[in-house]
Amino acid sequence: MRLHVLDGGTIEILDWALFQPDAGQGVRRTLADSCYLVVHPRGTLVWDAGLPDALAEEPEGHRVGDIAVFHVKGSLERQLAEAGCPADTIDFLALSHFHPDHVGNASLFSRATLLVQRDEYAAAFGASPGDHGFDPGTYASLRERAVIPLDGDHDVFGDGSVVILRLPGHTVGSQSLLVRLPDTGPVLISGDLAHSLENWTRRVVPGFNASVDESRRSMNRAAEVLAEEDAVLWVQHDHAQQSTLRRSPHHYT
Repeated sequence: MRLHVLDGGTIEILDWALFQPDAGQGVRRTLADSCYLVVHPRGTLVWDAGLPDALAEEPEGHRVGDIAVFHVKGSLERQLAEAGCPADTIDFLALSHFHPDHVGNASLFSRATLLVQRDEYAAAFGASPGDHGFDPGTYASLRERAVIPLDGDHDVFGDGSVVILRLPGHTVGSQSLLVRLPDTGPVLISGDLAHSLENWTRRVVPGFNASVDESRRSMNRAAEVLAEEDAVLWVQHDHAQQSTLRRSPHHYT
């Protein structure tokens, strides 16, 4: 089994106070937008789909109002091919949630079965996805995909090595991924449980999360998992931390 760290782009946050209220007005911060590939003897899984590869054609980045500027330099499709797992061969696509920076290349995974919490899927394809910060145009292709709706934690390959954890709060059905690697040990991949290591440590919850209380309960549960497993937390959006990780085609075993 191996775990690849993939570059799904970067996000320039124009006002970090949206994510950390005591940051002060006008503070900017760059976030990573990492994705991950798990290669297992029983199949392959991609965790999150980053920003759209097409944004690489916008050298100045793609501005989203007064909130952020999206930047893409490397192609996720190319990275997967270089790792020996072309996008159209992937067995499972698991999304931490349906926000645009996590679904940008979802259309690449034509054979993949979608693994997502049932209430998250219902919100994404329901009558008012915008109420959840979702844009159906960014994931329209997923309506045609096979889906396994989840109602809690899910053991992807049936041997405990790759487990989706239901950790709602950021959105109604947010989830994180626990990967138990033989050599590296267990790694908990955050989704948007926190947007920085500092926010994780201080238990800072953005005001725009679906539920502050659920977010804190999920953080507490994740902390228990980390302690029980003696696991490392990878915060997907923490640019400093993610920059220290070896990038695909290098990998962790």
